[in-house]
Amino acid sequence: MNAYYYKGLSKYYFESVISNIIKIGKLQETKKTILDFGCGSKILSKYLKNKKVLNYDLNPKYSEHSDYKNLFFDIAVFNHVLMYMNEREITFTLQNIKKINKNCKLVVGIGKEGLLNKLAAMGSFNFVAHKGSRTNYEQQLEILKREMKIIEEKKNIFFMTDVYYLTFKD
Repeated sequence: MNAYYYKGLSKYYFESVISNIIKIGKLQETKKTILDFGCGSKILSKYLKNKKVLNYDLNPKYSEHSDYKNLFFDIAVFNHVLMYMNEREITFTLQNIKKINKNCKLVVGIGKEGLLNKLAAMGSFNFVAHKGSRTNYEQQLEILKREMKIIEEKKNIFFMTDVYYLTFKD
């Protein structure tokens, strides 16, 4: 996630999303290894000092690792990342993670990309928000429900994002 999102008014929104991801995944208490998939400017690592966070991003400018498939982790965090993948890429990524660790838990933040999201983006002068989206909220959630079981969910962070804590189905 680009550092631009953590400036101005949008900072409060994204800080709330990150706080809810940490709370739902119980990431402050864990001693397990966490993969921040699509880490961007590594905000999760900044909130989870002294935790083992593997920062991976498709953009080598942000990533500390060249390929997540060469890593081992117990928890994977996807914060506003799945929307940049098509349905096949999401399914493929989930299947790869399951091969790495079938007991891996996922914490996923999904933006609704609705009217309120668009108004908030404009109000915070973020005119590139959601640019490049390849799947919408419903498509992402459908894939997650097909591949995984929801352990816990937090709906309507500012009515713009839902956070899910999931485990793989057997």
